Amino acid sequence: MTEALYFNAHCHLELSHLRGAVPPGLAFVDWLSHIVTLKRSRSPEESRAAAADAIRELSQSGTGAVLDIDAMGTGNAALRDAKFPAISFTEIIDFDPALGAWAVDQTMERQREYGDLPDTLRLGISPHAPYTTTPRLLRAAASKAAEYRQWLCIHAAETPEETEMFVGGTGALHDYLRDVAVLPPGWKPPEMRPVAYLNAMGVLGPRTLLAHLNDINDDDLRTLREKQTRAVVCPGTHVYFDRGEFPLRRLLDTGIPTYIGTDSLASNEALNMAREVELAAALSPGLDRKRIEECASWERAADFGFDV
Repeated sequence: MTEALYFNAHCHLELSHLRGAVPPGLAFVDWLSHIVTLKRSRSPEESRAAAADAIRELSQSGTGAVLDIDAMGTGNAALRDAKFPAISFTEIIDFDPALGAWAVDQTMERQREYGDLPDTLRLGISPHAPYTTTPRLLRAAASKAAEYRQWLCIHAAETPEETEMFVGGTGALHDYLRDVAVLPPGWKPPEMRPVAYLNAMGVLGPRTLLAHLNDINDDDLRTLREKQTRAVVCPGTHVYFDRGEFPLRRLLDTGIPTYIGTDSLASNEALNMAREVELAAALSPGLDRKRIEECASWERAADFGFDV
């Protein structure tokens, strides 16, 4: 393994078999539709082999610790053989408002079925996003995370479409979820921005990490600071989708602990954190290079309990 230089605070190893499968330039909802279809078309063997290759890529490019989101068990299995420490966040997606607590209980049962873990691997909980979960699920996840001393990771405020859905119940993301019949009957928007909504659900705090945060305003930033919630941004994915303002400077200037991650190979060209630092610098003109490098440094893994 190359000397540990970087901490990758957001990755989806189980999507590594989708490298290059969807060309950049699509709207987020169109990309999401492609990913759902492609995930179903690939074999478990392909997914496992690609995840193992991805771990080697991370090691060879100097990554010394990883926070990985794992929906299918693929990433967790691959990380058992990794030479670096990791937290595997078990992802939860469930749209049924009546089954929130049950879905979280099932997640904890999955974690128990993993059996003994190597000393390098710990577990976390990841309710996927505001638009793929329910209030009952979010509250149950926060309760279990506190009970088991696990970290929470949630994708939040990733796109304007997410905000539009939650504030007004309209937009491309809302229409997609409605058309694929996963929104519960009679679903109504909370009429709050995603960060405010997560705060109302009681899931923000110093052991919660929010991923992306591209569509945030000053109120959101104040809430994140007051709740001491952590943030991770993903430059490669930001470039892939040709998104607008990169949020790194605003997060740092507000005093929010912020990290950098690669996201997945379904929306990024590589899992190379040196490349992510370069992209972050290009997306943040005028921001002190040292502040950017610190967001990706191996030493920042200590914030999540890794021995650095």
